[in-house]
Amino acid sequence: MNDEMIKLKVLAKSWTFTEISNLKNTIESLCNEIYSESKLIERFELIREVKINEGFVGHTFEDVMRDAIKIKLSGEIAGVIRNMLNTATVDFKGNENEISERSVGGKSHKERTTNEKKSSLDER
Repeated sequence: MNDEMIKLKVLAKSWTFTEISNLKNTIESLCNEIYSESKLIERFELIREVKINEGFVGHTFEDVMRDAIKIKLSGEIAGVIRNMLNTATVDFKGNENEISERSVGGKSHKERTTNEKKSSLDER
């Protein structure tokens, strides 16, 4: 598969922190999506030079081919995501838990000062 195609898939989605922090599931999800969208010739090109090992003995050709493709594809996806995360920046602008400007050293509230004395009602 083409690294650019994988990169476009990653960039096409807005990722949550949970999705990024659980890379195993994210990679598996992307792998399944790309696998289902790819043509047979693209799949074959991906595993053309993969050596068959004893672990595949006794399995059907279809299962062996699918597993080999997904293993190779997952490795490529992980590599692309790792490279993208190395240069990524985090943007918390959409965070609804913003801290007001006054609470981080801004100007004091005009009606209440920071050294305001307690009222006589509070002293009881």
